[in-house]
Amino acid sequence: MDFWVRLLGGSSQKKKQAAPNNPQQRLARFRQRYNHVLQSWQKSSNLASDREALGNIRRGFQSLTTILNDESRSPAPHMCLQFAAASQIYTAISKIAATAHDEGTVRDAVAFYNALIDSEEEDFLENDVFAASLMNFVDRTIGSSSMGIGEDIEADIVELLFGIAAKIRLQPEILHVWFTTTSADSERRLANQKTDFAGVTQKEDFPLCYQLIDHVHHEGRIGDFARTGLLYIFESASRSMDLEQWIVNSDLPTLMATGLGALYSQMSRKLSILHPAHDMPPILLLSDYTDMQPNPQAENFFTPDFQSHLVTFLSYLTFWQDVLEHCRSVDVRITLIDHFQALFLQQLLYPSLLESSDADGGSSVAVLTYLRHILDALDHPELVHMMLQYLLALLDYTAATTPRSPAAVKRRQSLMLLNVPDKEDDRLNPSLFNLVDLVLGSTASRNPQTVIAALKLTTVILSKSHGYALGSLVKVMNLHHKHHHRTVGSLNKELELYLNLAIDLAGLDGVDEAYENYLKDTLSSLETHPCSLKTLALPSTSQKSQGYFDSTEATARDVDPHQLLPEDPLFQSFIELLLTFLTNDVETNLALTEAIITLGSCSQLRLEGWLSVDPADYHFESADLPEHFSNEKLRDMYMADRFPTWSPSATPQLLACLQQLQSQVDALRRDIMGWDEHVALRKNAFRFHQDLLEDARLATPQTKPVRPPSETPAGTWTPQIPKHVLDQPRTPSRAQSPRGRKETLSGSRNTPTASPAPQPSRLGGQTLAGSPGRTASPLSASFANNRQTSLLSDVDASLAQLKASQLGKRRIRFRRQAGSKEVEVMLSKFQPPPSEPLEGAVEGAETAEEDIQEASLLHIITNVVILQNFVLELVALMQVRASLFNEVRFA
Repeated sequence: MDFWVRLLGGSSQKKKQAAPNNPQQRLARFRQRYNHVLQSWQKSSNLASDREALGNIRRGFQSLTTILNDESRSPAPHMCLQFAAASQIYTAISKIAATAHDEGTVRDAVAFYNALIDSEEEDFLENDVFAASLMNFVDRTIGSSSMGIGEDIEADIVELLFGIAAKIRLQPEILHVWFTTTSADSERRLANQKTDFAGVTQKEDFPLCYQLIDHVHHEGRIGDFARTGLLYIFESASRSMDLEQWIVNSDLPTLMATGLGALYSQMSRKLSILHPAHDMPPILLLSDYTDMQPNPQAENFFTPDFQSHLVTFLSYLTFWQDVLEHCRSVDVRITLIDHFQALFLQQLLYPSLLESSDADGGSSVAVLTYLRHILDALDHPELVHMMLQYLLALLDYTAATTPRSPAAVKRRQSLMLLNVPDKEDDRLNPSLFNLVDLVLGSTASRNPQTVIAALKLTTVILSKSHGYALGSLVKVMNLHHKHHHRTVGSLNKELELYLNLAIDLAGLDGVDEAYENYLKDTLSSLETHPCSLKTLALPSTSQKSQGYFDSTEATARDVDPHQLLPEDPLFQSFIELLLTFLTNDVETNLALTEAIITLGSCSQLRLEGWLSVDPADYHFESADLPEHFSNEKLRDMYMADRFPTWSPSATPQLLACLQQLQSQVDALRRDIMGWDEHVALRKNAFRFHQDLLEDARLATPQTKPVRPPSETPAGTWTPQIPKHVLDQPRTPSRAQSPRGRKETLSGSRNTPTASPAPQPSRLGGQTLAGSPGRTASPLSASFANNRQTSLLSDVDASLAQLKASQLGKRRIRFRRQAGSKEVEVMLSKFQPPPSEPLEGAVEGAETAEEDIQEASLLHIITNVVILQNFVLELVALMQVRASLFNEVRFA
């Protein structure tokens, strides 16, 4: 019987099954593999070039790792782990991997260290020798003594360091192993520091922290793991006074601030924001946009290289916010903020603003674009306050009252000494030239790109930080009365005026659908505006429990009821641009209308004087009340429901400007045969092209990213790792981009210009960026994609043919006398044929008296369609505000 059992292999199976579960046999195999690795290492005179020895060592490393992983899943005793801890075999592993200069060997060594740490036995993370061995291995592979390895292996090593930082966060008692400084050493180094703003470099005290900060600037997995690991280190500072003071006195804040500045400096000094011809939205194709010439010296915003630099910079800026948000140490937090202000804001960002120029064809565009993305990405109240308070030259009404330790006070004094120039004349003072001056000067520029960049930056400031814009970017007058005096009759009269104006501009086709869409979009925009949150909040929800962030939230400016001053320079620049709406480039008009709508979205800003008529200018015809209105309440309601009249001088500035544009369109309608048909065809072209784009998006399956399970206990903050994988386009949401002008011009491109959750914009009742509302089968999606591609090609060909036709070639001139608020359309019978530019003094004399702008008929018709939608959005804004904020009286 035994013979047949042995023949069938039964006894050998028992041996194979028993071997892994026998601790003694497992230990014997482990020691045998380890001794074989040591022999191969010792026998090789030059390990880096001995391929046979490297192969034996790699197989040995893999066997050791496999045995450790198997043992961790087996019942105790774990004799291999005990042997590894007692013999400190990790020191030999570290030396062998560092001297091998082989990427495969390094990868296997990293797996071995992971097996030791994941075992959670023998307290490897609490062992000084293990920590020193591991950090020596890391320094030789990716540190200052780096052998030069691939990014994938480097990411594995940084992930290993991230795991250790996560363990320190959850087990503060092991911090002393990885952070070894003493109080005596700290006092000695602080005494030697004197007034050095950079702080003390102390890599030997906390090499783990320095390795992480050396990799926070990387893209992809390396940067994600390094930033989150360093975030855990800063979060641990609140539980260790020694670590807290060490960070304050070290050069870590300096390295973080200078790293941010280095990423900012890598971006181009001159920038072009012109859309590439091969990927241009249809709304730009149906205009003169292609005639705009880019600056050959400027880098294009839409190139992959620039997008990569911008995304990396914004990721590091987000990391700054994460550190400040989750750092519970007051000293560390204010020290970081001081360095951000001194080394990035004052020493780099503001000088770039000061040195920007519209004359060199790109530096103003670059600075305005960078500022827009920075302010759009910033959400931390202290950083927002610091930047806008400085760049807008505002008085710091929230003087620093947070108590600081002597070390933090000394660091701040050192930073302040850094900013003191040798000569008083060399001092950079925002009170002499600040962001307000740059924006106002840029909106009056002759370069459309500069105007667009300034308008987009203005929109971000008005939408996210409206309180800081008041009194600086926007000149207003505070109102002491909170009650509204407009009547429902005046509202209805004004809505009727604006609606009739919109219909007169481009016809009735599509108006009902477009207006309905704008009502929904405007409601979402107003409800999510920062000023509306306070206006619409219930009394019970305004009470918050005392917490850490109460002091930081208090830095945000409260916005009280206010009224726009008629002579406000920013609004006057809006009016100047609006007067030339028909000849402006399309992107300028989209940015302009978005800025105006954003200005009117503040619940505390009264519309009187610029968008609606001041109630003081109402005139009512005297009329006898009906007899049944003897009731006083009914009489008051009847009086409030009457339509008022007002003198021409009381017409709101925006309405007067729109009426001037209406007169220009009327002149074109009288001069050009079939004008209304041309406008209707243009609206249909937009509708057809955007329907195709929407159908193409609907036919494309979209998968929602799945978040990995959390490795930390419930209730703790968990970083989104890896961020570059999780940040995928999501389902569009109305609340985040009410009008969708960004999506209009960025399409489906994955660029920082596009909102992460774009809201479809409407033009003539149709979406400019479709939003998925249903799913399609793969078969129908494939068929639809082929059909869309064919139809889009036909449409593009028809657009090119249209631009080459007589309609596309015809150009219209507009003349405006110097200092006049009226623009005259030079009709066909008065318009001279194109000629060569006038010479010398004659040309100078003509331009001094009048400003002549020219655009193609195709371009003008496109702007008329945009103008109609803008007026409809203004009507929706007035109506929704009146209902949401109770802005009119019904009695």
